Amino acid sequence: MNVKEFICKLFKRSDDAKRNAESADDGQHHVRCGVHRFASARIKTISDCRRVRLLAAALSSQRGGTPDSGASDKIRRLTDAAKAAGLWLDKSQIATLGDLVSKRTGESEVYWNRSEAAFYKVKNPDAKRPLKHTSESDWIYEHVIHNILFPECAYEFVGIMLELGEIRVVLKQHAVRTEAFPTERQIEALLAQKGLVREDRYFFGDGVVSVTDVGAHGDNVLLGDDGKVYFIDPLIRLGRSAEEVVEWLTGYNPATMSEDGC
Repeated sequence: MNVKEFICKLFKRSDDAKRNAESADDGQHHVRCGVHRFASARIKTISDCRRVRLLAAALSSQRGGTPDSGASDKIRRLTDAAKAAGLWLDKSQIATLGDLVSKRTGESEVYWNRSEAAFYKVKNPDAKRPLKHTSESDWIYEHVIHNILFPECAYEFVGIMLELGEIRVVLKQHAVRTEAFPTERQIEALLAQKGLVREDRYFFGDGVVSVTDVGAHGDNVLLGDDGKVYFIDPLIRLGRSAEEVVEWLTGYNPATMSEDGC
C-alpha cells in the first residue's frame, strides 16, 4: 500500500505568473530587490531558515574545509550543531514517531502519527541528488523551498539523525483529507499560478526552480475534500544554489541571515 492509498483510507492560483516567469530573462533582476512572486512568504521563510541556522552554518564551514576533512569530521560538526540547536534525534526516537507506513523506496521512510494526524518522513538528503541538481549542502533548505512553493502542505523540520553512519533528515507534514485525484489540467493550472510552466515532458519550472513527479494519479498530488489541489512531496530541481533559489522566490537570502530582503 502506498502513502496516497493510506491517506485515502484514513479520510475521505495564472497567465500573469507565466508571463512574469517568461520575461524574467536570466533572473538577475529578481535576485537583488526585483519582483519576487512569493514575497508574501518571506516571514515564514525567515522563520524556517532561523530554525536550521546552526546546521546551515556547520554546512557552510564544511564548504571551506581542507581536502583532508573527512566524512566523519563533517558529520561530527553537523551533529554538534544539531545538538546545540535541539534538532538531534537518536535512532531509538524514530519508532516513537508513529506507525511505519512504507519502507524506504527512494528518499524517505514514512511514519503515520494518528494522534497528530501527521506523517513523519525520514529522508536521505543525498537521494536523487543528480536529478535534483543539488550540491552536498543544499538539502538544508530543500524543505524551505517546498514550503515557499507549496505552503498548503508545509513541512516542519524536526531534526536530523544518523543511520548507518549517514545523515537523515526528519520532517513532519500534516495529512490531507482526500478521497480523489486531481486532473492534469487542475495540476498544470495551479502550477502556472505559482509561475511554474511546462519545461519538458516531466518538469514544470521558471528557469531557476523546477518540479516533477506531479502527475495525476501519482503519490505526490492529492485533491482534498475541500476541492483544493495539494502537492505533497514533488521532486524539486534547482537551477542555482538553494540560497539563491530562496532569494529568487522571496527576496530573502538565508546565507545573509538578515531580515532585510534587499
